[in-house]
Amino acid sequence: MSKLVIESFRGFRSLELRSPGHIVLSGVPRAGRSDVIAALARVLLPESSRTGLAMSDLWQTTVAVVASGGAGPGEREEGGDSRPLTGTPPSSPVESRPFADVEVTLTDLDSELEQLFEGVLERCDLDGCAVTEDQALPAAAWCVRLAYRLMYDDEADVLEHLVYYPLVSNPAAGKYTRVPASIRRALPVVMLNAGRPLQLRAGSPLRRVIDELDPAAAAGAFDVLRARVTAAAEELAGHEAVAQAVGVALASGGVGASLSEATILTGQVGFRADDGSAEALLRSLQPTVNLDTAGPLALTSHGSTVTSMLGVAEAIMLATVPGAVILADDFGDQLDTANAEHLAARLRAGAGQVWLSTRRPEVARAFEPEELVRLTRHGGVRAWHRLKRPADRAGIRAMRQFHTQLLPALTSPTVAITEGPHDLVVYGTVDRQRLPAAAPLSAAGVRLVAAGTGQDGGIGEIPVVADLARSLGFRVIALIDRDKAEEQTIKQIEASCDVVVRLPPRTAIDGALLAGTNLAQVRAASATLTTFLSKDPADGVPDDRLVGAVTRSLHKKSLHGPFLEALIDETKTPPPMIVDVLNHVAAAASPSYSGPVVIDVPAMPQPGTAGRRDV
Repeated sequence: MSKLVIESFRGFRSLELRSPGHIVLSGVPRAGRSDVIAALARVLLPESSRTGLAMSDLWQTTVAVVASGGAGPGEREEGGDSRPLTGTPPSSPVESRPFADVEVTLTDLDSELEQLFEGVLERCDLDGCAVTEDQALPAAAWCVRLAYRLMYDDEADVLEHLVYYPLVSNPAAGKYTRVPASIRRALPVVMLNAGRPLQLRAGSPLRRVIDELDPAAAAGAFDVLRARVTAAAEELAGHEAVAQAVGVALASGGVGASLSEATILTGQVGFRADDGSAEALLRSLQPTVNLDTAGPLALTSHGSTVTSMLGVAEAIMLATVPGAVILADDFGDQLDTANAEHLAARLRAGAGQVWLSTRRPEVARAFEPEELVRLTRHGGVRAWHRLKRPADRAGIRAMRQFHTQLLPALTSPTVAITEGPHDLVVYGTVDRQRLPAAAPLSAAGVRLVAAGTGQDGGIGEIPVVADLARSLGFRVIALIDRDKAEEQTIKQIEASCDVVVRLPPRTAIDGALLAGTNLAQVRAASATLTTFLSKDPADGVPDDRLVGAVTRSLHKKSLHGPFLEALIDETKTPPPMIVDVLNHVAAAASPSYSGPVVIDVPAMPQPGTAGRRDV
């Protein structure tokens, strides 16, 4: 699939993705990960036609009546949500677009598929997009476009949908050349469902493999099963205990006589699976698995991880078909961390192409950074973002931050970037202890990250991480010290971030940690560090040098975490300046934030300064 175009489908007003390779979809909630996979299924999988259609499959348009300013009375204000909101006021009704379209371009067709699509093939350019014959390069490859249209008939109040060839159709005139279901079934496309694996029913992945390996032998095996089950059911009906019970039931209240003029004999009552067909029986059969010493237990008894792993194994099995395309929604949700990454990597290596959505950073880790498409949602409008392959050393240096810093934050709308690991520990520790007085930053959709994790950290790395984050659609907030930062660096940070929160002048994270405390509390917290040090950093240090001695030790030995916990035990409250910073971050993360781009945190007294604010 080299190109996907979505128009007015669910929450997408318009979306166009081009990719000759793998795609992993991630991003914030309600941004459309599942909608993209559903759109592909509607085009490529015949069984998707059996799913119930809903008005929410059509992109919604809000008609708002505005008293003054904005849209005029009766004019439309378009929003991108995929479903109408409940409780919408009468003055703002939600209407649906009359139709939705999804178009997929398929390339790298083998000879058999080219024969199936004879008459609807088109030449394609180097990017795999269809072009006219006069625009095509010599010996250009063939491609085919398949399109799905969902229509709402206002008069009949019904939804209709179909899959057609755009090349030989005229939707404006209502003329469509439909794609037969048999041709869609011939496509090597596999949908990895979250349902139960190892099913024998028709259409299941396991059944597809059984039928493909040896259709005649498979049919014979199922016929034998049907015959034996039918014979066993007849034997059961004729068993003395069962026959006697049936006879009692028929004789009760003269039911047997009232049902038929003839005397109903016990032998006239039999049993069979559902409608008597082999498929009805196969639908009722569920797999058992013998693991450890527990014996053969139903697959569901082994937990969600085992079930999910076997489901992925089925997809890997089908992915061995040359050029197979794998579709999967919410991949890895039921898997542990290691298997989520491992099985995603196996899928990527074995399939011709993978399109999957996920909430798990471990799954995205199995793909190249440029294969990630991050979906976002701002003010009800959806957007997508994608990284480019690094073209220089600066890009390679920036990409190092992708896996370590940004990948764990994929589903968060906002990242707050600290200068390094020490700052991250302090802000993160205080943030975890804010409940119940205040909600943590995660409640505002914020993920704390560091600009590097060691020697590559520092305030100068913040623009690098920030630029990478903004290219992926994150809202970016920087948390910086003002102890020795150069104005040029600060200007670069301001240009790369949406909001910058700055500590007071000449204040580093260590000073912010101690602001608002007294010397006795600092000494008590420092005394607990003997668990990690041979000597208390405050031992024998005069009051006028205490703050410097403690902060130097914290920075050099990386003991901010245990010191902070001890200090909170002494003060019974988190450091007020750190709390002030977190409050600013939570406010700036709001989509409705309209405050200053640079927020200066006010100074607070340091221990032993007797209320002086210039620290």
